[in-house]
Amino acid sequence: MNFSKILNVILIAAVAFLYYLHFSSPNRTVDLTTKTTDSSQLARPMVQMPKEIKASKIVYLNSDILNEKYDYVKDLTSAAQVKQGKLESAYQAKGQKLQKDYAEFQQKASQGLLSENQSNAAQEDLTKRKEELDQMEAQLQTLVEEIQKSNEEVRKTVVEYVKEYNETSKYNYILTYTSGPGGIVLLANDSLDITNEIVDGLNAQYKAKKKK
Repeated sequence: MNFSKILNVILIAAVAFLYYLHFSSPNRTVDLTTKTTDSSQLARPMVQMPKEIKASKIVYLNSDILNEKYDYVKDLTSAAQVKQGKLESAYQAKGQKLQKDYAEFQQKASQGLLSENQSNAAQEDLTKRKEELDQMEAQLQTLVEEIQKSNEEVRKTVVEYVKEYNETSKYNYILTYTSGPGGIVLLANDSLDITNEIVDGLNAQYKAKKKK
């Protein structure tokens, strides 16, 4: 589950700005009235300082741990790997056999060892087997699309659960964190990590759904 990097950047920048406002001196006014003997200059209006804003409550999910421990993800990954492995093995075996038989056909045809009927039958057989390989390629592409849909379904499930979880917690921001090359957060305080809580809840929810 990966969330938008741009969104994370915006959220982090917003949090930094909120902290700046909080720790600035609130509830003060600054008199910027211009004192001058030049009657052509008008006095500037008084500018109010920003009102006090409470520090935002921020926590995060470690997406690496989430993907590793969420049973729904593990089941989807396992099923996809099994299906992909079978398709790739069958495709490779059929492809190698087709290449071998085609080479033998060309050799016999060039030596005049095949009658016209034998040549036609061999060509029909080779063409049919090539079409089977094309169908297997299409199945592999379909599997890739299924995995992409599954990833989106996982993301949707996590987001919906987090929203329900936050109805009680009332956090202002719940971010995602990854230690991989796609991560934009260089350091995250462990005290703000709610990954285990979320994973436990998601697994309990998934277990209940599987029983239905």
